[in-house]
Amino acid sequence: MSGMATTTKWFAAIPLITLLVLAPNSLAQNASLIDQISIEDDFPTSTATVPSNSGSDLVVSTFATDPCPILDPRLSAKSPADVRQSAIQGGCGPSKTANSQAKSSMLPFNPCRGNLLVDISVSCFPRPAVGFAESSSSILAADAGERLAAPPPREKFHTGAAMLQSLEFLILEHGFRLANDSYARYLLFHKPFWKDYLSSAEHFDMSRWGDGDDFLVNYIGHPLEGSVSGNIFIQNDPKGRAAKFGKSKDYWQSRFKAMVWAGFYSAYFEIGPVLSEASIGNEGGYTYIPQCGFYPTCDQKPGKTYKPPTNNTGWVDFVITPVVGMGWIVLEDFIEADFVDKLANGGDSRKLKVLRGALAPSKTMSNLLAGKLPWYRDNGPQEVVKAFGVPPPVRSAGEWPEWKNQPRWDLGIQLISASLPMDWNGCDSCRVFAPGVGTSLGYRLTQFIYLDSEFNLFPGSTSAGGHGAAEEGLVGVRVGRTSRSWGIFSQLRPGFVHYEKALVPGSSSDYESTTRFALDLGASVEYYASRHSTFRFNMGTTLIHYLTGHADPQQPPVSVLSTDYYTTQGSFRVTSGYIYRF
Repeated sequence: MSGMATTTKWFAAIPLITLLVLAPNSLAQNASLIDQISIEDDFPTSTATVPSNSGSDLVVSTFATDPCPILDPRLSAKSPADVRQSAIQGGCGPSKTANSQAKSSMLPFNPCRGNLLVDISVSCFPRPAVGFAESSSSILAADAGERLAAPPPREKFHTGAAMLQSLEFLILEHGFRLANDSYARYLLFHKPFWKDYLSSAEHFDMSRWGDGDDFLVNYIGHPLEGSVSGNIFIQNDPKGRAAKFGKSKDYWQSRFKAMVWAGFYSAYFEIGPVLSEASIGNEGGYTYIPQCGFYPTCDQKPGKTYKPPTNNTGWVDFVITPVVGMGWIVLEDFIEADFVDKLANGGDSRKLKVLRGALAPSKTMSNLLAGKLPWYRDNGPQEVVKAFGVPPPVRSAGEWPEWKNQPRWDLGIQLISASLPMDWNGCDSCRVFAPGVGTSLGYRLTQFIYLDSEFNLFPGSTSAGGHGAAEEGLVGVRVGRTSRSWGIFSQLRPGFVHYEKALVPGSSSDYESTTRFALDLGASVEYYASRHSTFRFNMGTTLIHYLTGHADPQQPPVSVLSTDYYTTQGSFRVTSGYIYRF
């Protein structure tokens, strides 16, 4: 029995003796592997070949974006391009054998888990050549198989942002027109808006090419407008934004789509309601001689040649704006790709930024409309798109704007007092501070811009023969900033005021109900008592169109515009109320 016990002890000691003998050699062999690690230029991995008893070599593969080693018998026999293709397909390839379930312990320390031993699986561990941006989106693998991270959703066209930026551009263009055209301002403040707009739009003359404007306006200014509006489309289109100048199908398709967008924008700019040349300035409503004045009464200087009379309509702007505007976009893309990028050679100095913005004026303007710097370029990680056919993941939750986590709708009730001219027996346009009640509804469009509306009711006077009731409706935008507890805003809201009892123009005894155009300009301060409760104080002036009893003293001789003449009066207003945000 003692001999058998002694023999059993020796057999039990064999594994320990083997480990003591082989451990130094194994450690030395593992240390020598460090010298064999190589980094491929085309594939961001470091690999080391390890002999295996199964007949196929193991390869320790360390990705530049992941400190955890991955073993894959396929890598030792494949090029980086083959590995990338295999990762895309998500398969293990022909090297996946029955021995792939074997495990061994090789390293004394696991850099991934921090413990002393690491189980190294010989099974296929596919991993993409380019890591996703999300820290949690690494590709995980099980011993017997693999599971790939779900691809991120495809980015769609940003319709809301494109419409908002186009609206900003419309406001900017017509603001510039009003600042430089005194007669356009006169028509806006002293003529019936909708009546004259419809008459002007009805008399567009599309039987001719030219509209009477100078070459600089028609063939430089309008193409620039088309280029800016086209770039608004491109910067909100994922494919168009990623496409670089060249012969690719994606590039030219995106530019033709931008031309179509610019065509719709141009048509609205010419003849659309509210913000157009037909509604502001009444293009098509009256006839004039360019650089002279109203036809035929303008003072024509002897010996000077004038263009023929026109009502400022024709095909030229409808065609030139989008078509030549597209050419402008392509020219800017060409200059940037073949001159600026080559000159920069990967550099990003301030001088190069200024040059980039200066040589692409339409892209500079569209950047500003989107709240970006003039030289901003969206150079996303196109390697992911090229490798996997999908865009990079949407930004992580940590990058989600804080204002989007706040309630975006608001509904309120308010008290209002406004200085309104009221008509009653014995008093024409007597001003009174009319008290009233109202309600408001708003929605947060962007970090600083809000859609805002309100409706107010002013009860009529109870005195004998007193003034009637009035209702006011306003819809527009608020722009401002908010802090944790306070917000400050300015507002621009067109709308109407309806009078139940108003004197008929030119009469001192006849009354009627009438509706008049109103434009509210003001500012407000908000206090946020809680996440959902807000108190608002508003102060401003409402400009109201009042019809007079006499004809327009500056009516053009040849015109389809109304002869009505309006005056514009300001009405001071103060409101305060409670807002519920949700």
